[in-house]
Amino acid sequence: MGETKINQKHENPFLVIQEGYGQSREFELDCNTAVMGREPECEISIADRNVSRRHAMFSRERDGFIIKDLSSANGTFVNSQPVVSQLLKHQDIIQIGGVMMVYNNPGTVETSQSGNSWGNFSEDNLNFEMLRQVIRQLESNIATVFKGNPNVIRNLIVCLLADGHLLLEDAPGVGKSLLAQTLAKSIQSRYRRIQFTPDMLPSDITGTNIYDEMTGTFRFLPGPIFGNVILADEINRTTPRTQSSLLECMSESSVTIDGKAHVLPKPFFVIATQNPEDYHGTYPLPEPQLDRFTMCLNIGYPSPQAELEILDSQLASHPLNSISYVIKSNDVVYCQALIRKVKVSPQIKDYIVRIANATREHPALVNGCSPRASLAVMRSCQSLAAYNGRDYVTPKDVREMLNLVLAHRLRLKLRSRTEWKSVEQVLDTIVNSIKLKNEDPV
Repeated sequence: MGETKINQKHENPFLVIQEGYGQSREFELDCNTAVMGREPECEISIADRNVSRRHAMFSRERDGFIIKDLSSANGTFVNSQPVVSQLLKHQDIIQIGGVMMVYNNPGTVETSQSGNSWGNFSEDNLNFEMLRQVIRQLESNIATVFKGNPNVIRNLIVCLLADGHLLLEDAPGVGKSLLAQTLAKSIQSRYRRIQFTPDMLPSDITGTNIYDEMTGTFRFLPGPIFGNVILADEINRTTPRTQSSLLECMSESSVTIDGKAHVLPKPFFVIATQNPEDYHGTYPLPEPQLDRFTMCLNIGYPSPQAELEILDSQLASHPLNSISYVIKSNDVVYCQALIRKVKVSPQIKDYIVRIANATREHPALVNGCSPRASLAVMRSCQSLAAYNGRDYVTPKDVREMLNLVLAHRLRLKLRSRTEWKSVEQVLDTIVNSIKLKNEDPV
């Protein structure tokens, strides 16, 4: 029987095998073939009576690992579909008998499903033309699964490359969680989902120190926040105490437990979903928490045509199971570094500062935007410029990002709500009142 390696950094693809309640182990596929079955002689031995003696075989091929069913009695299933032979992709779910497995590819295969080989990114070989191609591939990959407003996909990518965090506020069932899952699979990242509930504690998110009787010392047990793409689902259904556990994570990419700092992996992208405030059982997010989200998006209901596409795409199987990664998670960090090189002229910086200062002085607003908000506007504009194939920011980029980045951070005064319909209307008025010299007409 092959050696089981637990909680180690894998260089080869590996399986996370779930054999019972709370029981899991990891098996690294560091050989060319591995047979899975009930026999003890199998490389992956499974003690389940619904598993055949020699049930399935993993075989290393040029494009990756293939799983082959060995004429088993109960069949082999990949992503809930019966298979005879199939090439595995990162995060594919395999079921044999009552045992579930997740296939993980840490990135040894260089070619994605789309057929494009980006190679290993570095600061020297990555340029804006290559970045533009990666963005288009990423956009197309997400659009395969997420049907609806294409601007939502664009803004998701812009927020990711700006090294920010995203807040999605909308009704249940419009695809908020699916959007996060699709992005995580498209960049071959560690995806973690946190379902927020009123009884949740901060340690349920960040992790805690536990006493190890074998060594007589405390060791840190990391929480689900230690991932690349974090879905904070229904974040406003938990108490402010638990919500505050994300403040340090989102601003400093670290967690302090018992006085010791633990650094989070990069890229680190929080996608939080929240229900509208008039829904029952919600706790409004405090201003410091809202200020840490780079953007706030509303997905909205799909058009009738888009909803028909949703029904057609999920008729036989879920389209999420059909996509693979476009780039690896480490390559996202290189892309984010390149975004920082997008040129921002002194006039654009002054434009952003003047708008920010106007929000602080406007009589209809309770509060103005913070310097963190001004920085988020600049980073988002840099990312949008690169998305559009430019290495410089224009005033139009600023106006396009303004409502997405600032609106959720500001509040209208109660007495001003008869005169102003929304914060967005106030921001539009501010922008129209600030003129730029020598700006080319749009």
